[in-house]
Amino acid sequence: MSFTVRERDSLTGAWTPQIYPVDTRVTVAPTQLPLTVAEAMSFLRIYDTIDADYIGMLISAITDQVERYIGIDLQSKTRQSYWQRTGGYVVLPYGPHTSVSAVVSRDEENVDTTLVSGTDYVVEGMDYKEIRFYNKTGGQILATYVTGYVTCPDAIRGAILQELSFQYKNRQDPNTPSRTSVNGLSLEARHLLLPYMRRTL
Repeated sequence: MSFTVRERDSLTGAWTPQIYPVDTRVTVAPTQLPLTVAEAMSFLRIYDTIDADYIGMLISAITDQVERYIGIDLQSKTRQSYWQRTGGYVVLPYGPHTSVSAVVSRDEENVDTTLVSGTDYVVEGMDYKEIRFYNKTGGQILATYVTGYVTCPDAIRGAILQELSFQYKNRQDPNTPSRTSVNGLSLEARHLLLPYMRRTL
């Protein structure tokens, strides 16, 4: 991810500071998923490995679906987020956040500066963090940070299993999911995920 040309909000040149990033991407993906194929097959009571690859693909897809739905990373990963116009602070998306490894600022003259923690900014928050800047307004920011659970909570793992069961059993009926799911997830999975939804995003 790189800096882009600054864009104004209106023809007058006025702009408002951004709290949430305009772009976020994963730079270091997790090495494993919250569930193994063996755990999923045991839950589904499947003893033939003929569908093992398909189940593995479903686990990966459902994990991504759940992360986007609740706004939280289920496994540890490194992300970069970009803000085009910053004020006194910015909010890191996803979470829970482990650490902020780098914050780079680009000023009006397109000069990049690596900011120093404790001198230029402070990271606040417990599980969900914000970056607050000292004596800084305007300019672009690129932050690199680590996010995600060290151990995925059992309720979220249960939601993935519930959704896996739902999608696996209805894979040949294109009409069933549209009748029994909301936002692409079954109601049972959504009930398990409700306490973990990040409501600020």
